[in-house]
Amino acid sequence: MASSSANYEIQILRDGRWSAQSYVDKQETAIAAAKRYLMDHKCEGAKVIHNWSRPDGKIVEKEIFSEVRNSRDEGPVRIVEVDSAPPRCEATQDYYGAASRGLMNRILRNYLEKVLVTPTELLHNYRELKRVQDKDMLVPSAVDRVAFLQTRGSQQDSRVRRDEIHKAIDAMSARARRAEGLKLPKLSGTFHQVIAAIDDLGEAEETDYLALVALSRHLLDTRNWLGKLDRLCRLAQQEAHPRALDLLDGVVADVLGANVVQEILGWQPSLASAIIHMIDLSEGNLPAEKSDAGPSAELLNALLKDDKLPAAKAALVDRALRQLKSANALYRTDPSKERAAYASVVERMVTPSGLLFGPEGAEALTLRQTRMVEEGGATGRRVALQATYEAMPDKAFGLIYLCELARSDFGSDNAPDIMVQLDRVLEATCLGELCQRTLSAKDRMMRATLAHHTVSQSVFPEATRKRLAELIDGILEKYLVEEQVIEKLDHHESALRDRAMRLVQFAAAGVLPEGRAMARARQRIVALLRSPNFDAHFIDGISDPAKAQKALRDFHQLLVRAGFG
Repeated sequence: MASSSANYEIQILRDGRWSAQSYVDKQETAIAAAKRYLMDHKCEGAKVIHNWSRPDGKIVEKEIFSEVRNSRDEGPVRIVEVDSAPPRCEATQDYYGAASRGLMNRILRNYLEKVLVTPTELLHNYRELKRVQDKDMLVPSAVDRVAFLQTRGSQQDSRVRRDEIHKAIDAMSARARRAEGLKLPKLSGTFHQVIAAIDDLGEAEETDYLALVALSRHLLDTRNWLGKLDRLCRLAQQEAHPRALDLLDGVVADVLGANVVQEILGWQPSLASAIIHMIDLSEGNLPAEKSDAGPSAELLNALLKDDKLPAAKAALVDRALRQLKSANALYRTDPSKERAAYASVVERMVTPSGLLFGPEGAEALTLRQTRMVEEGGATGRRVALQATYEAMPDKAFGLIYLCELARSDFGSDNAPDIMVQLDRVLEATCLGELCQRTLSAKDRMMRATLAHHTVSQSVFPEATRKRLAELIDGILEKYLVEEQVIEKLDHHESALRDRAMRLVQFAAAGVLPEGRAMARARQRIVALLRSPNFDAHFIDGISDPAKAQKALRDFHQLLVRAGFG
């Protein structure tokens, strides 16, 4: 029987969860028992924890043995046939970057889901890296595919690129093997404390790498995605140092490349709904009550809301756009709802500040349309482009969509078709034709102004940009005149201070672009400012001198924001 003051606890890992199996008095007996458990092919890992009581009554734990392995070998594992790859890595260090790990997450997805290991753990643990290299023809197949994609359309032979990648893998393996023998600090406090301890080892150029080695050792004990995510989010939550948070962010992004995202989102009625909720999660606005991930989802949501995990956010956005471009139906159970599902995604991506995700978002929406039209080839792309333009809420946002699409690869290949759609924008003669009539007057002007800014910075020829910008400016000026917007703000029966504040706030609100419309508004403001004894009239009715001076200072600051020196 185990002693009440000290014992050795034997734990085993099954289905991603650790559970205590027995307690013994002797260390040798405990380790031998753990190794016997490892002989069972269903056992994924075993460890021994030494527990003892201090004189003050506190229980102390120390891990004295641990071995985790993948016991679920279900035959050959094949790569996922990806159809795109990021720009080639030139230096070995580049292979540890976000783009490279993202590609690994996709092309090795089948393997990673079996062993429940992230690309970061794979690259920073020699045993895991060796294991994947020994797995069938998995790594050679992945390298061949990447080499082909990165040399397609170039003059380089894919075999040369393949050899370059294999050379980098050999270098990473040698680096991981050297790190395998190092005694690194264990993660018992904050991650920054681990980094600081590694800094003290005197290998500054290797600190970040070794910190991720230490983190990977910590995570490898957890063979389930939610467990890894929970550990990482709790570390990130208590982390105040940008360097440590940046490294943690990268590994969270790795986890979000796994199928655990489905658990985080919870049950969704359609792919369209899942895409929308992925976007919500990327902004930290996921309805956590719908998630199957419990506290882990709430933690992740809060960190994303606070903009602490930019790499994780980028991983979610990339995943959402890949799903939007994929051949999977947006509403698989009811094909008649496919277009309505598409419209819901468009509605989510249309925001007051523009089309979400810029060129990538515009291209993803267009590529989805190519799967929804009957025509194929160039005709299909032209019809899809037109259909996507028509799916926008109005001509102003249609123009914003076209501007963003023109900056994408799809836009470069289909520039003439984009120019045809621009002619439809030029048909607008008033603000009601340019923007949704259901919007408020302010929102319509702001949307027109957003379209003006977007087209002014677009890749269209200068003459096209100028023509479209002048059209929008003219429409806004016409609206100011016909609706007497300035006159309503500058009502003569109101106090001068109220009139001045309303006019300057209007000019500073971003509802008008630089041009004729804004010049008209500023002309009225300048006339008011030049009225005799303006300052005295402005503070009329404010008896407290200090409050009067503050009112003048605040007004002059507002003038600066509105573009007045």
